[in-house]
Amino acid sequence: MKSPKLVIVKWIDAYHLDGWMFGENTEITAEPCWSTGFLVKQNKKGVMLAQTWFPEDCANLIFIPKGMIQKITKLGDLKT
Repeated sequence: MKSPKLVIVKWIDAYHLDGWMFGENTEITAEPCWSTGFLVKQNKKGVMLAQTWFPEDCANLIFIPKGMIQKITKLGDLKT
């Protein structure tokens, strides 16, 4: 497996409101969040980050859809 870049992704997460609202006015918010990891895949649908990586495998993956991504910042390259 090729050595991946270490990145931080700023993105808008989806959320849900739990329980009955009893007619309360609910606000729609879109607060950013950030995820860091090894960029193991990137395509037209989004990015996949791994929390743990070594040359033969990776673990603890998160997929972030392209439409939710605001910015990807490269933090560095892994020198193996």
